[in-house]
Amino acid sequence: MIELLFFTGKTCGVCKALKPKLLEAVQGNFPKVNIRVVDVEEEVEFTGQSMVFTLPVVIIKVDGREMARFARSFAVYEVLDKLKRLGGK
Repeated sequence: MIELLFFTGKTCGVCKALKPKLLEAVQGNFPKVNIRVVDVEEEVEFTGQSMVFTLPVVIIKVDGREMARFARSFAVYEVLDKLKRLGGK
């Protein structure tokens, strides 16, 4: 099972711009990937456990193991490429 975690915050302008583009692209190309949007202000403990200290952050997990992490400055195509290589289908 592949899971995509998108860490965002209410004051993160980049997150607000990136979120709809990323979610639409992932859902459109990889419908079997589970997507979880994490608001860092509401899920403080989980954010800390995930070692997230900047925004935005995307973590891709396969069977519960972190396989990729994108932080701060990245493009949607980079995430899609990684999902393709991990067999996201």
